Amino acid sequence: MPVVDLVVRNIGQLVTCSAVGAGPLGLLRDAAVAAADGRVVYVGSAAALPELADDAVVIDADGALCTPGLCDPHAHPIFAGDRASEYAMRVEGRGYLEIQAAGGGIYSTVRQTRAASDEALLKGARARLERLLSFGVTTCEAKSGYALDAEGEIRLLRLLRRLAVEGPWRLSSTLLVHAVPEERRGERTAYLEEVANELIPRVAREGLAESCDVFCDRGAFTSEETRAVLTAARGQGLALRLHADQIAETGAAALAAELGARSADHLERISADGIAALAGAGTTAVLLPGAALCLGDPWPPARALIKAGVPVALGTDLNPGSSMTESLPLMMSLACTQMRMRVEEAWLAVTRVAADSLGRADAGRLQPGSRADLVLWGCDDYRHVPYHFGVNHVRTVVISGEVAFEA
Repeated sequence: MPVVDLVVRNIGQLVTCSAVGAGPLGLLRDAAVAAADGRVVYVGSAAALPELADDAVVIDADGALCTPGLCDPHAHPIFAGDRASEYAMRVEGRGYLEIQAAGGGIYSTVRQTRAASDEALLKGARARLERLLSFGVTTCEAKSGYALDAEGEIRLLRLLRRLAVEGPWRLSSTLLVHAVPEERRGERTAYLEEVANELIPRVAREGLAESCDVFCDRGAFTSEETRAVLTAARGQGLALRLHADQIAETGAAALAAELGARSADHLERISADGIAALAGAGTTAVLLPGAALCLGDPWPPARALIKAGVPVALGTDLNPGSSMTESLPLMMSLACTQMRMRVEEAWLAVTRVAADSLGRADAGRLQPGSRADLVLWGCDDYRHVPYHFGVNHVRTVVISGEVAFEA
């Protein structure tokens, strides 16, 4: 065993999200976690800790709750400006077309993002990632999608790569095919052909993204268009994701299952057939209660998905139009109270299941060999985090065996 360089001891309640402990969350009490070179090497009783290096970092949890670092499987952290005025219009009862006529909607963010400098985009995204970190997120999916044109999307993905290198967080970048550019509305077919034949190969050659996501819904891209883009992405070695069945049931969830996508996201209006298709394919349902809350949409049918055997993850959907939040614990609270998820299910949805949906089998759990990513909370029971909502309980965040955040 390598010499331990980090120990977290005096943990009152340890959630491992693995088979190390008891129950669905792998619970241990009066426990310790030891790491070496950024990896967990020991989880168990403090009495059996392995030998420490002379300069090992020792963190006293003082009886606190300790969990794996949280994983956000759906976020849009890089954009410019905000749409607070649009939010105010929406809560006043104004509809989508009225908001669009007033200059709102996705194209408002696209115009602001295109006009922003690299440094302004980096500053804004860095601040959002730091807030995600402060809420316990150590691994985050990060989508492009607010430039729409090829050069702009490449720019956003390159900036995300810079942020991945400079920050303590671990990012999983996704090329998001979000909408047809405003200036190319009459060239829809040509635009999608360029995405499939030029943009996706460039992204793959430069290694700028792990996944490709398409907004497949009414008013966005059709199933046929989505199939063509994602087939091209799969041919370039990218994992697949879909924004699916949010606005209307279009068969997008079934398409995600058919294509072997890692995830189908949103699913506010998924059908019973769509649920069955996801269950048969093993595709993860990434549910986004923040969007349903903000837009007044139906809550995603978490219980039906779980009953069918679909893996369920939770994300913030951090974005300027419909879910302006970095609080994954708040999403857990909404999932429990509004979507009837059990507390244990909500914890797995922001740890192990979310990590697996990103292809990160070494994240979202604490067991020998996993990443030494963990959170110490200012409470002593895992149920307290979703129960006491609207408050940030995070005390310390460790990423790869090093303290990345302290409250």
